[in-house]
Amino acid sequence: MSYKEYITAYEKTKFSTLSNTSSHEIVRELMFQLSNYLQKIAIDINDYSTSPAKSQNISKKEKALKKSRNMSKCLSIIYGLQTALDFDKAPEIAENLFQLYEFVRQQVIKGFSNKDAAGISQASGIILEILSGWNDISKHQRIN
Repeated sequence: MSYKEYITAYEKTKFSTLSNTSSHEIVRELMFQLSNYLQKIAIDINDYSTSPAKSQNISKKEKALKKSRNMSKCLSIIYGLQTALDFDKAPEIAENLFQLYEFVRQQVIKGFSNKDAAGISQASGIILEILSGWNDISKHQRIN
């Protein structure tokens, strides 16, 4: 399933009372995908910083397209996670997550624009911590 399909599936299931577990699995998968794209962006930046012409067999245009695609997917997932938050059921949690996602979004844009992987690494750490929480929720649900 692609990240867009996960976002669409989450949107369809978040209003269903029968699909809480499914919604959690979808959010967890989106977080996992986001973590992967953050790592790819950091690698792209580090590759550029260490050697702009590192691999001669890939054209500059292809590299730029790959970097843009990773950035676009990353930002799309962040947007999907932000718009899927339920501010009615748990406003404080939703607000905190929204702010964290917004910080991650800003770090991604800033890091990508400035070709600085430090902010991307910080954003990745935050996402991994949130993902860990989602994994704990899943374990707790399986026990109960």
